[in-house]
Amino acid sequence: MKKMKLITNRYIMMGLAAVLLLTASCKKVLDITPVDQVTDPLMWTNQDMVLTYTGNFYAQMNAGFSGPHPNSSIFTGNLLSDITDDGEVNSTIYNTYWNGAYDSSNSPLNGMWTATSFGRWMYIRRANMFLSKIDAVPGDPNLNKRMKAEIRFLRAFYYFEFMNWFGPVPIITTAQNDLDESAFVAKPTKDEFNDFLVNELTAAAADLPVTYATGDWGRITKGAALAMKGRIQLYAGRWADAATTNKAVIDLKTYALQASYSSVFANNNKMNNEVILTIQFNGDKAQRSHLFDTYNQPPAFGGRGGTLPTQNLVDEYEMQATGLPITDVLSGYDKTQPYVGRDPRFAATVLYDGSVFRGRSLQLYNGGVDLTVSGGIIAGWVTNTGYYLRKFTDESINLADANIASGQNWILFRYAEVLLNYAEAQNEAFGADATVYDAVNKVRKRAGMPDLPTGLSQTDMRTAIRHERRVELAFEDARYWDVKRWKLAVNLFSTATNPIKKMEIVRDPVTGVKTYTVKNLTKLRVFQEKHYLFPFPITEINKPGNKIEQNTGW
Repeated sequence: MKKMKLITNRYIMMGLAAVLLLTASCKKVLDITPVDQVTDPLMWTNQDMVLTYTGNFYAQMNAGFSGPHPNSSIFTGNLLSDITDDGEVNSTIYNTYWNGAYDSSNSPLNGMWTATSFGRWMYIRRANMFLSKIDAVPGDPNLNKRMKAEIRFLRAFYYFEFMNWFGPVPIITTAQNDLDESAFVAKPTKDEFNDFLVNELTAAAADLPVTYATGDWGRITKGAALAMKGRIQLYAGRWADAATTNKAVIDLKTYALQASYSSVFANNNKMNNEVILTIQFNGDKAQRSHLFDTYNQPPAFGGRGGTLPTQNLVDEYEMQATGLPITDVLSGYDKTQPYVGRDPRFAATVLYDGSVFRGRSLQLYNGGVDLTVSGGIIAGWVTNTGYYLRKFTDESINLADANIASGQNWILFRYAEVLLNYAEAQNEAFGADATVYDAVNKVRKRAGMPDLPTGLSQTDMRTAIRHERRVELAFEDARYWDVKRWKLAVNLFSTATNPIKKMEIVRDPVTGVKTYTVKNLTKLRVFQEKHYLFPFPITEINKPGNKIEQNTGW
């Protein structure tokens, strides 16, 4: 099975914060006595130890490259796009999800509820305990205030994960001695839960700095708190509020679009000013690294061809010269040269037949080396869509060296998303005004695409923004949540109504002429109304005194 894997030293002595945040603090972290329990009274007498301990909470933030939940690697170990119409995996790893063959007893997300270092409730409990003790820690009160804001953000982050997967869960804000107590509190309404998250992030933003010194780059900032607040409001359909909050991020004037799309994700450009918050890695197998390149680069180069772009996504990229979709007869699209003249984000995201990768052109036609099992590569790891993933990959990494791992950061929030979040919220609240055009066109212009046509209706602008989100944020875990919140998943994530498509290319051995044919994959994918939310684990529902009601349909 092609599961992504996180390589990390699980002996997190709380000094790992220095690695997680890649800090170069003047304080020597290794001089601090290790603590591994939040209840350790020694820690709460030493502000340096408390600061170091905050790294544990950062470590529990899920990365699309690798996630900590056991039994849920299909959502956090592989890219989330693999369970959308944008991605495919030539493996059976997703069958349980794709077929809808899970329930409250074997859901792949039951691990989020466990009382282990992987369970979300454990870290919510630890956050509650942290927040109950931090005010009394001796030292700089401003640092205590900042750390308190960081942990409030992170607790909200964990709760937002629960909200996205399960809907509202019990809100616990006081330190408890028994993790099971969460089951004895009733669920709030969706509005109450969103109010809680928004209020937490409002409070956190007030006490967080706009920027940090270089040594603390990567810690949570005011912009990160506002960006998350704006995303929550957007997902909740609170359009006017979401527009206001995302505009507040823009008005910080701290962030900007990078000159090129590819440079945003380059491993040698991690600290670029488009990034608002990332989960950080350094490529050291003994510390913080992942195996994204091993699992996703093409097999002929030593990878395993994990996440595979679909033809469905490829067809979404417009023609660069006209800005029109390829289905428009005036677009300039040539089906005999389907990859010529497309939105530049296509080539920056997708490896296609003829793409130059690691110094040679890919051969993704029948019989081509990149569709042929060779060199000891395990059968079945070649693409079944006709494409491989380019985005995020590091061509310089030596996949043959067992001591080498990947170190790309996983971006949680970036400025381009904020612009698109603002545009969507503003359009839904007030229509396609000049500020909506300005936000979307900035993203398009950076990509090398023409501006949107003027005079769009609110409906047409909605379509344009949804298109822009799909191509700009491809494989960044946005598509899954977008389609679900737009209530389109039953149609778009079910193969009965939206088959997953592939490209088949036949090359004439004499003339070299290629014939391109789009075909449907035969894999079944099912998405029903009940699948908008996952079931609460049956073990939670069956606890004596439980007040959690099971989600509809389960």
